[in-house]
Amino acid sequence: MKSFYWLLVCVVILAGMSACNGKKEDTGTKTNTPPSITNIILEPQTPTIRTEISARIISVDKENDPISYDIKWFVNGQQIGEGMLFSYEDIRKGDMIFAEATPYDGKDWGEPVRTGEITVGGLPPRILSVQIAPESVFVTTPRIAATALAEDPDRDSVSIIVHWVIGDEVIPDTSHIIDLRSYGLKKHDVITGSAFVDDGEYRSEPFTFEVHIANAPPVLTNQIDSVKCKPESLYYKLPIMDPDNDPLNYELLDAPAGIMIDPTNGVVYGNAGAATEFTIEVRAADNDGAYLDYRFTITTPQM
Repeated sequence: MKSFYWLLVCVVILAGMSACNGKKEDTGTKTNTPPSITNIILEPQTPTIRTEISARIISVDKENDPISYDIKWFVNGQQIGEGMLFSYEDIRKGDMIFAEATPYDGKDWGEPVRTGEITVGGLPPRILSVQIAPESVFVTTPRIAATALAEDPDRDSVSIIVHWVIGDEVIPDTSHIIDLRSYGLKKHDVITGSAFVDDGEYRSEPFTFEVHIANAPPVLTNQIDSVKCKPESLYYKLPIMDPDNDPLNYELLDAPAGIMIDPTNGVVYGNAGAATEFTIEVRAADNDGAYLDYRFTITTPQM
């Protein structure tokens, strides 16, 4: 018992000496400080539906441990994906995007931090082709209309605008339809157009095109199917003219024996003999190869 007492006194004294010397026993355990995010932004700040978005993060770790991140992406408040980069095929113009990042140093997770919201902007439409109606334009064509095959990445509806130029004259009209009757057009004249499509926010790049005034075929000045004339003394001037004022060459395609045609003046004449009613078919052609076939009937007038 006396030995135990002295042992206890020695332990107390040694403990007191240790306390007086300011020394504490080292337990061998260290604490870790979780990492923290000091700044996070999304790039680019003005994305479109075709933009890949990334998160740029600045963070610190007290122990200088390497930091990784768990990043969640939200579109219009709904979580859509995870990862450092964000792309989403169903994204639409006007959608609101933000991200939430949580840092990790391999030991502990830090506090999650959310970015501000960015808005998905629009893209301009694009014209793929322009069509002109009618396809063939002559000096007799009263008006033409331009339509465009276009695509809009944002799926907006688009309207077409056309700037027309005839010769050196810029037409003060942006309609896709132009009236040609007051411009004195001639064969081989060229009309230039610059077409745009507009979605109400963005306008496409110009799509230029040309309309060439084609050679016009001869036309009837008067549609007559039946001509009353004495068969034995036929003389009939054909009601045919050329819109381009080109000279015409005339030929008979079908007629009874004794009937002829003046190839320059377009007069059908001759003697059909005893025939009282018969059909004549003629062709009038210009020097560029455009032609008109005209078929009519000759009948004997009633006495």
